[in-house]
Amino acid sequence: MLMPDDKYDRLKRIPNWSQEKLVNAKVAVFGCGALGNEVLKNLALLGIGHIWVVDYDTIEIHNLTRSVLFRESDIGRHKAEVAAERVKILNPDTQVYPIIGKLEFAFGCGLLREMDVAFGCLDSVSARREINKKCYFAGVPWIDGGINHQLGNVALFNPRVPDTACYRCQMDRSAWARLNERYSCGFLNDSYQEPKLATTIMTSSVIAAYQVEVAVQLLLFGESNLKPGTKLFLPVTMPVGFTTLEFNLDQECPDHASIPQNSSTSPLPVKFESTPKQVAQELDLGPDWKLELPFDFVSKFTCENCGYIDLVRKPLKEIKQGETKCPQCNNLNREAVKYFQLYAESEDADLTFKDFWLAERELLNYSGQKFQWDVNIELFSESKKTHQDDN
Repeated sequence: MLMPDDKYDRLKRIPNWSQEKLVNAKVAVFGCGALGNEVLKNLALLGIGHIWVVDYDTIEIHNLTRSVLFRESDIGRHKAEVAAERVKILNPDTQVYPIIGKLEFAFGCGLLREMDVAFGCLDSVSARREINKKCYFAGVPWIDGGINHQLGNVALFNPRVPDTACYRCQMDRSAWARLNERYSCGFLNDSYQEPKLATTIMTSSVIAAYQVEVAVQLLLFGESNLKPGTKLFLPVTMPVGFTTLEFNLDQECPDHASIPQNSSTSPLPVKFESTPKQVAQELDLGPDWKLELPFDFVSKFTCENCGYIDLVRKPLKEIKQGETKCPQCNNLNREAVKYFQLYAESEDADLTFKDFWLAERELLNYSGQKFQWDVNIELFSESKKTHQDDN
């Protein structure tokens, strides 16, 4: 029987190869579809030591023709759970942590900042925007992959390398248009469906291989041949050369503004079940504090026609357009009480942190308006709760 070190004997013969670095590496894979399956397979066979697998979706029959980790008996099960099981079969020495949920509500930035690299194996502009915001806030490089039936692309975005473009910097008019199609008047369009592009296992295999190669170079050498802020285009079905495109840095990009300037100060651990008001009192922040949330949060709808107040209490991006209709008088233009900063006098200050749909190990910031102080906190809980997509 082979010992763990013996499995990688041939890999160790590659110049400057360090299996120890890969065994100690921590990576997150966002998305377990065709691309995510191939990325996970490659990571397992390379001996990556710690892998977090994040996806909210379940397996459908059409996933089977291009997902090496899924079987017909898995239909209806969560992709992240099944993928984690199969990775462990491929490599029992790899530690795999499945997380069922959307990345913005299930994967906190406190956990993300421990990652050496993250993979975007996603199929929408909206999801890519979320991973970009989180990775830049956490200071973690991420490798984006995109595929269709003919070609694919791989892009590296690295907040650790100054003056390089991120995903938001490179979004063109068509990308913003696709993002805006998803939301109508600021709310999720009831009839919107993400376009499904035809893909083959050949395309996903090639793109995933390049994604993992870029990650291995980062893990072993701290840099890769694919430069940050650059996208590599790979025509899989056509015998033509590869091309690369370098994006321009947007000097006013808000995602760049969130890059941590001082990571030496550890955030204070806070119980997930506590309320913002309780924590402010425990920290002795005084009566003049505010807490910044990672997304817009809708507290309630108020109807000007009939005066009906409807408590909502969920993120703005999760509210469908149809929910804005008043159940009492059918008014379609109810006012949403929304915010991304919670103040001491807010009636929602007595909600628990989990009521705000926040992920465990999320990082939050308390700040004062009249006094110069900031307090960073990190949410911890013994009980794990994720918000599932109910679409």
